[in-house]
Amino acid sequence: MSYFKRILAISTLLCGVSGFSQQINVVQNSFWLQEGYDRTLTIKDADYAYYNIDNANCKAFVEGNFAGRFSVVSATDSLLVLNPGGIVDYRFRRINKLPALCTETAVKDPSFEKNFKIFWLTFNDNYAFFKERNIKWQQVYKDYLPKVEKVETEQKFAAILREIVQEMNDGHIRLEIPKALNPKVTQTVTKPSKSKKEVIADLQQKYAENMKSYNDGVIQWGFLKSSKTGYIIINDMNNFADYVPASEQNSKDFIKKYETISTTKVPLKMFEDELNGVEKIMKIILDDLKNTESVVIDLRFNGGGYETVALKLLGHFVSDNKTILSVKAKTRLGFSASQHYNLVPAQNPYRKKVYVLTSHNTASAAEIFTLGTLSYPEIVRIGSPTAGIFSELLWKELPNGWEFSLSNEVYSDSKNKSYESVGIPANYEINYPKERTALYDSFYSSNGFTDKALEKVFLLEK
Repeated sequence: MSYFKRILAISTLLCGVSGFSQQINVVQNSFWLQEGYDRTLTIKDADYAYYNIDNANCKAFVEGNFAGRFSVVSATDSLLVLNPGGIVDYRFRRINKLPALCTETAVKDPSFEKNFKIFWLTFNDNYAFFKERNIKWQQVYKDYLPKVEKVETEQKFAAILREIVQEMNDGHIRLEIPKALNPKVTQTVTKPSKSKKEVIADLQQKYAENMKSYNDGVIQWGFLKSSKTGYIIINDMNNFADYVPASEQNSKDFIKKYETISTTKVPLKMFEDELNGVEKIMKIILDDLKNTESVVIDLRFNGGGYETVALKLLGHFVSDNKTILSVKAKTRLGFSASQHYNLVPAQNPYRKKVYVLTSHNTASAAEIFTLGTLSYPEIVRIGSPTAGIFSELLWKELPNGWEFSLSNEVYSDSKNKSYESVGIPANYEINYPKERTALYDSFYSSNGFTDKALEKVFLLEK
């Protein structure tokens, strides 16, 4: 199974079919065009096929039984709204039949010029952030087409696509090119860099005490030394399900054991287990921290995961139900209608002072957590702006079979402001390096280990 098929299989198998059986008479044996994603959906009885469309091909990339794939939000003769398990509902308009391309057998086309043009057109139709990233897309076409016309090998064509992607500087643009076409990396000797694990261990040794860990450190918690401040570090927005016994959660084989169990689960159940895992561990954590006067939530090393996990976690630190964000998708003619998301607080949330630590490596779902804090001015952010990549990855395929992703969703705060590219700013700025290993090394100097963000917390708590 290809990369984007694996990703979609996870993201679209997350919710059940609540309501589908009641509405099957409306949607069975029907064809639908999705708004903003250039995809079509066919439903026949209880089966479905989901197609990717571009300017050359239309190809079914996920198909099977409808049960477990989507939950039906609403269904009429003309509009079908489905949820794939996240916070964004997918809107489909009824069409009379599949586009002609979708009924034809897809044939691989190795033409470099054809593949470049499809690559360019797909971004032109679906990419949402040319302006925000200062990209003159028409100029890209003019500059690179002559180069592509002279290309004679796949390696050189791959290099051109990599160069374009690098210039766009969007962490959610990925190229899945055969490994044989990747450039050979010359080994160079550089000074050793600290790893993420080492930084976190040194941080906790100097500043924290009574630390506990869940699921191989996906979330850790304890107290800042000589204070009444709790400390929680969240390192990912996934792997929260309670699959592995406590005695084995910090073993070197944790991921293997976790995945062995998770792959036996129906995806619907797997995703439900993630959210249930959040609820279970947050109850334990907040009980442990009940006598603190403030808490630090450290997201500086968190590269993302499930946005639903991120917002479920945030719900444990707010008391008011508020609209915290909106999402819209890029279409060929503009944008889809904005969807607004309300954050519902947990039943017994933490009600004291909250600090959130961020860096340029706080990305994707971790940024959506941070975006939500903007609606709660009592939450104080310390660190560098976040990475500025919020959208889900929209996967597409070139005529030659290579796959790529792009950012087509615009996330905005409750005041309709987007932070794509620039990231979400901190209340108290710390100039962390953007490069990951440089960030890790920045905690060290000839004077030893220093965490400027936690030092700032101590000052604010005096």
